[in-house]
Amino acid sequence: LLADAIKSRPPVLLVHGDADDVVPVEALSAAVDGLESAGVEVRHHTRPGLGHSLDDNGIRLGVEFLADVFGVDLEQLSD
Repeated sequence: LLADAIKSRPPVLLVHGDADDVVPVEALSAAVDGLESAGVEVRHHTRPGLGHSLDDNGIRLGVEFLADVFGVDLEQLSD
């Protein structure tokens, strides 16, 4: 149903903690499979010991993902 319902397919980053007590970590693979089957490029990471939250590494992954998608050279920005 998702493939027919969505109007655009931007790349997606999913970051999930393996200690999440709200959304089980097993849901990550289902989300990846569903999005990919709808033609969405998905990057995903599992964070060891992380609950239903974001950590510094997840935020870093998000920044790097957005920089890549928008063609921003982060190393050039830090100079």
